[in-house]
Amino acid sequence: MLGRIGVAVGVLAFSWAAQAAPSTPAVPVATAAQAALESAANPLGPGVAAVILQGDTMLFRGAVGRANIELGVPLYPEQTFRIASITKMFTAATVIKLAELGKLSLDDRLSTYVADVPNGDTITLRQLLNHTAGISDKTPNPQPGFMKRDVDTATLIDEIRKRTPAFAPGTQWAYSNGGYILLGAVIEKVTGERWYAAMTKLLLEPAQLRQISYGDNAAVIPGRVAGYSTDEATHQVNNASFISMSIPAAAGGLVATTDDLVRWMHALVRGQIVSAKGFQQMITPVPAMPGVTPAHRYGMGMYLWRLRGSEMIGHTGQIDGFASALVYLPKQDVIVAVLANNDGFDARTMSRRLAAIALGQPYATPVPAPLTDEALDALQGSYRIDGTSVQTLTVKDHQLYAQRSGHHAVPLQWTTDQRLVFVPDELSYFVPVRDASGKVTRLDYFEGGDAPALRLPRVSETGH
Repeated sequence: MLGRIGVAVGVLAFSWAAQAAPSTPAVPVATAAQAALESAANPLGPGVAAVILQGDTMLFRGAVGRANIELGVPLYPEQTFRIASITKMFTAATVIKLAELGKLSLDDRLSTYVADVPNGDTITLRQLLNHTAGISDKTPNPQPGFMKRDVDTATLIDEIRKRTPAFAPGTQWAYSNGGYILLGAVIEKVTGERWYAAMTKLLLEPAQLRQISYGDNAAVIPGRVAGYSTDEATHQVNNASFISMSIPAAAGGLVATTDDLVRWMHALVRGQIVSAKGFQQMITPVPAMPGVTPAHRYGMGMYLWRLRGSEMIGHTGQIDGFASALVYLPKQDVIVAVLANNDGFDARTMSRRLAAIALGQPYATPVPAPLTDEALDALQGSYRIDGTSVQTLTVKDHQLYAQRSGHHAVPLQWTTDQRLVFVPDELSYFVPVRDASGKVTRLDYFEGGDAPALRLPRVSETGH
């Protein structure tokens, strides 16, 4: 077998009332979605599983690749993957549920539950939830082998106590795994149980989400797939580095299937996990402040994006061996879950591609076109993103690269519709803008493949 199953289209066998009719015929959606998976994954290598749900109707359910390459085991949507930072959605919902039960307040100070964390007397649980607490993820003098050993929450908190705060609470936004590990400690303090045990009792068992659980490395978890890493340069596939799931903990320690992820989102948005008011808190964006970008706003355990002019909420994740995305479009009542057993896979891009297909507004597949050396050289230079960072385009061995300040260089490909797209597959793209003489004066950057564009004026003539 090639490790690929056929698509499944039909009605989910859950006791749900119909909420919305599909906006596009199911078969074309399924065909296009399967083609998208096949274009992004090797059927003989690590792969990707995905489900698209609209209302109660399953528009697509399929997979490409292998759950275990060594044994030749095909990948299926009902298998269990690490979901990494999608875990934050569950942790946030657990804290909000405890608030609804009167066990805590989102405006409680962290020090009420966890002692001796820097700024703990001023950090609120709300700030931990929305990443404005200033908890740094940079550990001074990290211990060799720490990521590979099982630790308890107290040990994780001791590590966080050593960190210098990133900023004063409430003054900036910066994504923080440490902040969500602290929320796990708060859950444990309030309930007297491990964070995942409390989560299971409060949220998962009542919703009958039996295939979402803590990804204990030692436990035998039915359907658990193997995780892989693929070298970008050589395309060599290796078994993923070992990491104890006790390390990401409440920030990224869960495993799940695509089926149960769409069940979860379906229940969450209908007020069946937390109240409608609680869910509204999860999707209320952080006010404008340093660190907040229009394309990636954040609520509590939820990103707030736009796709094809529509609101889209959800979360992505990446951890050793795995990549994930779970998104929801409220207006169209569309849920997309994407799980890959390859930590180099772009699950966020795939979720956007599949969501756009479900809306009947698919993204075009880029068609490469050659550029002369003269044309490549004309694009070289630095383009201003904001007050502190630039996007620099350089050419090496006839290949064009883009490199944002503080990031790695990424290959670019010129296309027949005169765009610069990221390689191998990224929906975001640049459009060069020229003056009357034909000189490139700026790049228009389309985040996620959608307007409006961010204008990046040219600030230097060369990328050297």
